[in-house]
Amino acid sequence: MIKYQRRGIGESLLKKLMSMTEKLTLIGTWAISFYQKHGFKLVSGEEIEPLLKKYWDIPPKQVESSVVLADKKWFRSKHP
Repeated sequence: MIKYQRRGIGESLLKKLMSMTEKLTLIGTWAISFYQKHGFKLVSGEEIEPLLKKYWDIPPKQVESSVVLADKKWFRSKHP
């Protein structure tokens, strides 16, 4: 669906979703630059595995190569 990229659809959806919650937001994705562009930051290495085990159900092999991004609220919190 490349023809729909860079038209602001993802940005609009993300803004709408973020406006609908006050909760902390974590993202597991390969679209790192998209989320960084919208204020998310990479979670540090030692914090990734516990988060993946708590919030995602993925195979151990995938845990090794996964990244997690968090919103500003998560970084300001005590990381529940």
